[in-house]
Amino acid sequence: MNWIKSFALLACATLMFIGCKNAENTPDETAAMQESNAPEVLATASFTIEGMHCEHGCAGTIKKKLAKMDGVKEVEIDFEGKKATIVYDANKQTPEAFVEKVLSIDKTYVVSDVTNSTDKAYMSDKNKDKKKKAEKEAEANKANSETSTKSCSGEKKSGCCSKKAETL
Repeated sequence: MNWIKSFALLACATLMFIGCKNAENTPDETAAMQESNAPEVLATASFTIEGMHCEHGCAGTIKKKLAKMDGVKEVEIDFEGKKATIVYDANKQTPEAFVEKVLSIDKTYVVSDVTNSTDKAYMSDKNKDKKKKAEKEAEANKANSETSTKSCSGEKKSGCCSKKAETL
């Protein structure tokens, strides 16, 4: 019975030691806490997204993924106008993070004309190259078939529409 008391005392001492050790914040943790207590600075970012095939699949997926990001207050995706508009806390997010998120959803998306209410524009060289390639492909596709339109039914797709096309 005596060894049980000794073990319990040792366990309690260890827990107290560990708990007290974590009580002090590192400089990074202190900065993060101060940043989280900072007042919201609302900003608006907007950009064009080429490569969306359908309103409910592609545009809906982009909207859901962007809305889940920390600091995002509102997301609007205009499928017809190929435009995304995001209201967000500038202390927590950047337009670059939104661009990277969209590009990570599907490699066929091309993001361009990124504007932000806090600065004028952002476009990486990678996006410029993708935009030029997409424009050339669009011109070639238009020349090949004026009546061909993309939709989520009937044809096989890649990316966000592939699962939906398989089920239809």
